[in-house]
Amino acid sequence: MHRDTLEPSKRFSTTSRSYAIAACTALLFSVLLYMGTPLSRAAEREKSTADIAKLTTALTDLEATIKVTKYDSAELEKIGSDLKTTYSLRNVNFQYKQPDKIRIEARSQTRGSALLIMNGATRYYEVPKLKIKKSENLEAHPGRRQSLLEYAGLVSTGTLEFMDATMLREEKLGDRNTIVYNLRFQGEDKGSFYRVWIDKDTHVTMKREWRDGADKLRATFVYSDLKEIAQGIWMPTKVDVKNAEGASAAQLSMTDIKPNQGLTDAPFTPTPAP
Repeated sequence: MHRDTLEPSKRFSTTSRSYAIAACTALLFSVLLYMGTPLSRAAEREKSTADIAKLTTALTDLEATIKVTKYDSAELEKIGSDLKTTYSLRNVNFQYKQPDKIRIEARSQTRGSALLIMNGATRYYEVPKLKIKKSENLEAHPGRRQSLLEYAGLVSTGTLEFMDATMLREEKLGDRNTIVYNLRFQGEDKGSFYRVWIDKDTHVTMKREWRDGADKLRATFVYSDLKEIAQGIWMPTKVDVKNAEGASAAQLSMTDIKPNQGLTDAPFTPTPAP
């Protein structure tokens, strides 16, 4: 029967059903789209993390001296007081063991000797002159953890234990072919993060941007003077630290580099705090 010959009440009923079906279809599509978005992002992040894992360093351990060759207090203050304090230690003995063990020893005229050990999520530090000795678990605070990336411009497997990667693009940086990633601390999607440019050939981070939760630039770390410290293993030996205004705030060099010596776990075992 032709639709126009239906009784008014039946025509109204048919029209209402059509609108209801259309509305339900639109609602169902919206729900599926909403539900699919986080899953897609999670899958994309998982793939990016798997891809960046191919660019991690093959270093098993490392020992070196980090020297602060330039220190501009005013320009560093624009980045943050913590970084200013860190770089006031002009000579640092640095040790690393995979996957995420770090030991840093330094001495200053004002604070005397200082020791920092990071072993997975455990962070231990002591400054005897100031009667400071503390051990803490950062499992619930991944944004306070550090890795080989901050000190040597290299992504280790340990870095990816508490940071997730999102690939942004491939980009030419000078004469280097790099892949650009965002690295975010797991569970802190709205917190500060790193944007890194990793050389496809040497696996060295050529540039690292430190950005806050609003994607505002806080500091840029430019890595240079690459050296092959072991067969097929490269690392930068100079770092230029710039604040958000682009002013050079500090410069670092890495010397006395000793890779893959077979370091034991002993130097990275914190002394229990009293």
